[in-house]
Amino acid sequence: MSTRFGVAELHTPFIWSVEGVSEESRKIREMLASISSQQRRLASLAWKDSLVEEISQIYRTCSEVGWDGYEAEPISKESVVQAAQLLQLLPNGVRSPSVVPVPGGDISFQWHGEEHKDFTLGVSGQSLVYAGIFGGSSKAYGEERFSPVLPRTVVEILTGYFSEA
Repeated sequence: MSTRFGVAELHTPFIWSVEGVSEESRKIREMLASISSQQRRLASLAWKDSLVEEISQIYRTCSEVGWDGYEAEPISKESVVQAAQLLQLLPNGVRSPSVVPVPGGDISFQWHGEEHKDFTLGVSGQSLVYAGIFGGSSKAYGEERFSPVLPRTVVEILTGYFSEA
């Protein structure tokens, strides 16, 4: 008696239900854990590539005075470069933000979470500017010199409130 399997059944991920005790079994578990970790890291980085295109699109559509129908400043090449630099500084493992043009001519990143948790991060001139509300009366905001390292407060907010897991 033979059993036929559908395509979906054949592609179901294999789940280890019994752990071996041999050295080979330990090596296989380590290898699988490493592969899984690499795949999660690559998936986490993929959204950064797609946001680079969004930043470029914002520049193309918002590079003239009044792009918002009022008197918004145009998004400059400097703002595009700063947004791309800031994007690369964002910690791995956080959710993908929305990319938003700001009427002052800058580009910001915004995260919206459940229970009224919202956070905005951007670069304006030489300053890194951030503001967030995290439900109830909990809030954080600040302005610091833009540098190649995100402030600890920003990293803690992103990983604490807006992680992928």
